[in-house]
Amino acid sequence: MQTHHTRRRPLWSALGSASATIAAIVLAIGCSTPTTETQVWQSPSYAAGPMRNIAVFGGRVDETARRTLEDAFVSALAAYGVHATPSYAVFPQSRVPNDQSAIRATLEQEGYDGALVATLEGVTEQVLIQPGVAWAGGFYGAYWGPGAPVYAQTDRYVKFETSLWSPESGNMVWSAITQTANPSSGQDFVSSLTGTVVPSLAKRGLIPPKQGEHISLVR
Repeated sequence: MQTHHTRRRPLWSALGSASATIAAIVLAIGCSTPTTETQVWQSPSYAAGPMRNIAVFGGRVDETARRTLEDAFVSALAAYGVHATPSYAVFPQSRVPNDQSAIRATLEQEGYDGALVATLEGVTEQVLIQPGVAWAGGFYGAYWGPGAPVYAQTDRYVKFETSLWSPESGNMVWSAITQTANPSSGQDFVSSLTGTVVPSLAKRGLIPPKQGEHISLVR
């Protein structure tokens, strides 16, 4: 019999006593699995066409993880003909200002037609407990002995929300909640995340199709 126990931890607990990098968040616990979209929303009124000049923002992670995450999205978007810029290059003098109007004004002034925001929503753990199926001593050992050995496997899930915004209108255009199970490293995680999110944007016509490919739009 298999028993699942899900343990949710506060974000500050998941990150540790100090800000942790993505690599620390996603310790290796087995083979990595693809990132999956669990919830997706798209604005029914957006009709401006594919975005080609996008600023990328990483949120709720430390500075090192932020740069790693933003650079990964920049690289993935480039394969689709998108000129993407990490937020640390858009705002080189300091961290991104805590003022939405100031951010929007800067993006409009610099000619960006999109802002992609990837935010860590938390980390959850699920423990699978399964008794052993073989006992030394057979029935006697199983009935009167100390009991079956118990095997426990812990799976860790990293949850992100990624959203696409229009600086011109100030409105959200698209949003997706994703879940990545057991990434083996920080690089594995960002590759899995971007490898799911960016093609999804292309399929919905929010960025150009990958160079050399033709896709059917998803609505």
